[in-house]
Amino acid sequence: MTNKRCFPPVVDANTRVLVLGSLPGEVSLAQSQYYAHKQNRFWSLIGDVTGEDLRSLDYLTRLQTLLRHRVGLWDVVAEAQREGSLDSRIRNHASNDLM
Repeated sequence: MTNKRCFPPVVDANTRVLVLGSLPGEVSLAQSQYYAHKQNRFWSLIGDVTGEDLRSLDYLTRLQTLLRHRVGLWDVVAEAQREGSLDSRIRNHASNDLM
């Protein structure tokens, strides 16, 4: 089983809230995008919080919009072994340095 790695953090000097996931799922990894699975509710929920229709935007614009709202994204797991996308299947993980 190969290791799966997280994406780089989406942050800038103005980031005040960091939304942390565990480790990108299979669809996200395949598309190299946070929360890429179309059934994932993340973009709708965070859009409700920011007052922006994030689902209607292309991925890069979504990230820029989050940063404009001082919201960043990252994962607590830097890399791990995992079959599928379930967090309960994460094995032999290394954590990101969140400090």
